[in-house]
Amino acid sequence: MFDYQLIRSARRKTLTLQIKHGQMFVRAPQHLSLNEIENFIDKKSFWLKQKLSEQRLRIQNTPHITIDYSQDDKILYLGEEKQLNIKFQSTNDIRVTEHHIDISITQRRKKNIHCSDELSLAVKQSLAALFKEKLEDYLFKKIPELTQKLQLFPINYKVRFYKSRWGSCNSRGELRFNYLLMMTPLWVIDYVIIHELCHLKHLNHSSAFWQLVETYQPNYKQAKTWLKDHQTMLVWR
Repeated sequence: MFDYQLIRSARRKTLTLQIKHGQMFVRAPQHLSLNEIENFIDKKSFWLKQKLSEQRLRIQNTPHITIDYSQDDKILYLGEEKQLNIKFQSTNDIRVTEHHIDISITQRRKKNIHCSDELSLAVKQSLAALFKEKLEDYLFKKIPELTQKLQLFPINYKVRFYKSRWGSCNSRGELRFNYLLMMTPLWVIDYVIIHELCHLKHLNHSSAFWQLVETYQPNYKQAKTWLKDHQTMLVWR
């Protein structure tokens, strides 16, 4: 039997299996019995073994990257590595250059920073504000263009931080986007936008959903691969 995390929802109508970071998640309707769930898992055992093996091998062969948000650390911005350059000045500021992200922290705040962890927190807060602002600016321009193209219109959209998803769409037609998308190239951001817009028509990952995604983003598989290949750098510790 497989080790898995069971996530039940009263609003869910179907049973789905997900392999993520070498772990298995089962998302099930509230009413479904444990016996029905385990029978379904048993039927999918060959596929599950294959996927778990592939992911664990990929994780094993991928070098671990530690980011502590200190001077000269490297972080992705729009898919390119940028070196952090931390300075103390009279005002807070953050600027992206060709090779660096220059972060200025006020001298006043410096007096309240007593250890490296507190400095890392200040740097992370500056980066989070940058990512959120830049993604909101991009979505403000891009979403109207794509909604007209797809003829799919969300009720609203918001930007926030998520630990384990790039975006989401709910049954009310509300979209959410992870501001860490600013670490990825623009064409990957476009894929995530199109992915969530397509959920307005298909609130699932059926073949019809993926066909719709491919219609408007023919290279969507490359975008998914890019996210997998760079997952060790797309972290927020």
